[in-house]
Amino acid sequence: MNRKKWLALLCSGVLLGTAACSGGGSPAAGTDKEGTDSAQTTPANAPADDGPFAKYEDTVSLTLGRQGVSGNNLPGGDTLENNQYLKYVEDRLNVDINYDFSIEDLDAYNQKVTLAIVSNKIPDVMVVDEQQFQRLAKANMLADLTDVYDKYASPLIKEYYASYTDDRVLNTGRIDGKLYALPNTNIDGNYQLLWIRKDWLDKLKLETPKTMDDVKSVVQAFVEQDPDGNGKADTLGLLGDTTVVGDGGFFTFDPVFNAYHSYPKSWFQDESGNIVYGSTTPETKQALGVLRDMYAAGLIDKEFLTRKWEDNAGLVSSGRAGILFAPWFAGWAMSDAVKTDPNADWVPLAVPLDDAGKRNIVPSVPSGSFLVVNKEMKNPEAVIKILNTEYEGIRLLDPAAQELYKGLGVGWLNYPLNLQLDYQDSLARDIPIYEKVLKDKDTSGLPERILPRVESVLKNAENPKQDAAAYADSLAYYTAAAVTGAKELNKVEPVFYGNTDTMLKRGSNLDKLENETFLKIITGTSPLDEFDKFVTTWKSIGGDAVSKEVAEAVKNR
Repeated sequence: MNRKKWLALLCSGVLLGTAACSGGGSPAAGTDKEGTDSAQTTPANAPADDGPFAKYEDTVSLTLGRQGVSGNNLPGGDTLENNQYLKYVEDRLNVDINYDFSIEDLDAYNQKVTLAIVSNKIPDVMVVDEQQFQRLAKANMLADLTDVYDKYASPLIKEYYASYTDDRVLNTGRIDGKLYALPNTNIDGNYQLLWIRKDWLDKLKLETPKTMDDVKSVVQAFVEQDPDGNGKADTLGLLGDTTVVGDGGFFTFDPVFNAYHSYPKSWFQDESGNIVYGSTTPETKQALGVLRDMYAAGLIDKEFLTRKWEDNAGLVSSGRAGILFAPWFAGWAMSDAVKTDPNADWVPLAVPLDDAGKRNIVPSVPSGSFLVVNKEMKNPEAVIKILNTEYEGIRLLDPAAQELYKGLGVGWLNYPLNLQLDYQDSLARDIPIYEKVLKDKDTSGLPERILPRVESVLKNAENPKQDAAAYADSLAYYTAAAVTGAKELNKVEPVFYGNTDTMLKRGSNLDKLENETFLKIITGTSPLDEFDKFVTTWKSIGGDAVSKEVAEAVKNR
């Protein structure tokens, strides 16, 4: 399975399973030129018992623009624009949702959104990225959702946002104190775990690693001591990826940097109050030196520069690789190795630990997608109601929704609003459920949404690895998800997320310089001291300007 299809399945399954100031002197976004709020709190078409799920007396029509679903598995001729999930929402609320556009390819979708903004012809509702959100707000094209959210958002939707401390997610949709977008939520746990073949550890009589020195020793043994027992020197060291680091990335080296208190691509405030970019610190140079030495010693896959994601996945499934960094949801990919070798036993660990015994992690960006509503829409509260109803269906809280595409595994993305919402601790809060079920063997009274995963965990516990799908689910949702709550974890919270003006103008050049420099240092093409030159160049071509903008944003928030 290629990366695109695998990630499409992941996005379809994970949600069901788990989970600044505007510039310029123009009128505030969401108000008309006279300053009148464009979003009416009480719609003219409202029933007497108007509320989060109240059905309209007269049909409310709206237009929608959204990214399509790649690798869709809708049955029987159903489409994104015509399916049971869409009809479920429309019938419950008496709304008519018409697709203005749906485009699968992300780049093509973004081009369509940009064109709609430029032409001042946006649909009633769509999901956009941060840059597009800010652009729409500055152009005074968005409805102020402050009052309609307070009145119409369901308790569940409000609980999701409230689970993120200090309103850190919902605030990303606010401008000048008013809510102009509903952001998605990025759950805890997307940082990389160390995935390792325990059967190889056992064969070579090795202990599970904890520190970076332990990791290097294990990798060396995996490379040199024929852990697969085939008599060939064909096993590889630590797998790598050319992105070097990235939230939720597969095969990246984030944990190595974090072990040395280095946090590339993140912004922090030092003890003196200065804003610091994590990629430019002395600790980052130290971590690059460690990776450089590992690569030179053959402890990192020598060919990682030329490998694609699919190549690395193939090394895992074929049994040539036995150690790598990846998030909890890599459990599904790791399970493929069992098809080749039933003895393969991948386990996730919250390592390497730093000198204080902590696995330092940087939490995910709070949000990256924003549901926005056209200020000209007559019933903006309808969008909130649709989101409420959609999540009653996604979470299987409504018995009627439990019958939709039952047993067919149709992804939640086929609901009209592709905005992912969940509790911040959604992974951790389900672990006690699995533990209790494994102990009591009793599934009565459990939420409908979790039953398929509970059944997978039970099935795999009774007959380990005999059912590939059950093993994969159990490895991801139970085994790996439990590790995301390990006591060794230490969250290092950045002081700034998002983009500044200079980032948008020069960010690609800055990122290219950083990535190329890091790769050259790791692979030995450039000396370690090239890092110092990188920092100087980075500052001169826009880094200093970005740092000032970030400092100003932190000061004024």
